Amino acid sequence: MRRVSAIGNRKVRLLIVEGLSIILLLVFSLSVKVSPTVPAFSGSEGEIDPGLRTASVFDFLWIKDDLAKEVLRLGFPMLRYAEVGRYDTPQSPLSLRIAGYFMGFTPRSARDLAFAGFPGFLLESRAMEASGAVSDLSNLEDDWGYTPVMFSLPPGEGAPLAATLSGRPLVGIYHTHATESYLPELGKTQAAEAFSSNMSKTVVKIGEMLAAELETRYRIPVLHSRTVHDAETRVGAYYRSEQTVKAILDKYPSCGYLVDVHRDSQPRSITAVTIRGKPYARVLFVVGTDNPGWVKNYEFSRKLSDKLEEAYPGISRGILYESAVYNQKYSPNAILVECGGVGNTMEECENTVQALAWALASLMLPSAPPVP
Repeated sequence: MRRVSAIGNRKVRLLIVEGLSIILLLVFSLSVKVSPTVPAFSGSEGEIDPGLRTASVFDFLWIKDDLAKEVLRLGFPMLRYAEVGRYDTPQSPLSLRIAGYFMGFTPRSARDLAFAGFPGFLLESRAMEASGAVSDLSNLEDDWGYTPVMFSLPPGEGAPLAATLSGRPLVGIYHTHATESYLPELGKTQAAEAFSSNMSKTVVKIGEMLAAELETRYRIPVLHSRTVHDAETRVGAYYRSEQTVKAILDKYPSCGYLVDVHRDSQPRSITAVTIRGKPYARVLFVVGTDNPGWVKNYEFSRKLSDKLEEAYPGISRGILYESAVYNQKYSPNAILVECGGVGNTMEECENTVQALAWALASLMLPSAPPVP
């Protein structure tokens, strides 16, 4: 009897374990991933569209800390420079897209996978060749817009920051994703179509406006790089923009402030705001935590975000943390800023540029200038 009872107890325990396992598998498989585009921290939960965030056991156990990508990065060091391919390029085969899901970028061929294990693979890969390899850094200067700020001071006034360094550029503006554009400027409606080869309709125009605002209003000398790092593909764009950053700093070590201007992929409901009756494109700061000095980058981004919020409540979406470097290791004052999203207009971005330039000038100049 005891033996029969023991066998029965084991069967019951086994059934309980099997039942719990089935429930766990169902929850795990049916859970929906959290959208990776939702900010990890913004200071305000109310701004997030409820439709973008749902509970996910899968994300919590696997994606939350990018465990899969971190394991693969140990064997494939150049994965830190890669990212998801642009939506308007031809799709890779399903097998490569599955591999790319875990690797952190979408390879366009088996060759990309083969070279991914070598530190210089992007210099040899078809992705680099298609988008224009950066072999001669001196050619980058052809795309640089830099005009020394020359002006005289009224009697009795102290020299502003620009004059103390003989007009050498203090701010370097560039664009890892120069083809990012805005749907209203293109007359299109789908987010995947918000790219353009016409730089007057992309974030390059935003960079031009930011440079002009800093130079003309605040007399801060700026170097603006118009180099396109994502002409054919976004794969390896950060590797290519890193070459631009290094070239800028090599010629102008005075560029202690580096600004990588992007636009977000979020809808207008999240990226547009009206402040005192004037429309603005909201900004999001992104900090890469794979940089050993990322805390300094965070502190500078936080100061900028706080400064903007003081004068323009609601314009900042806060700070998003990502497991990446984003060229921020080259300066504690290096920032990546998303100016608006796919649904914003150039007018809204221009208003935001005025606010961003003021916030930058407030942190750079001896005394904060008046709010424009």
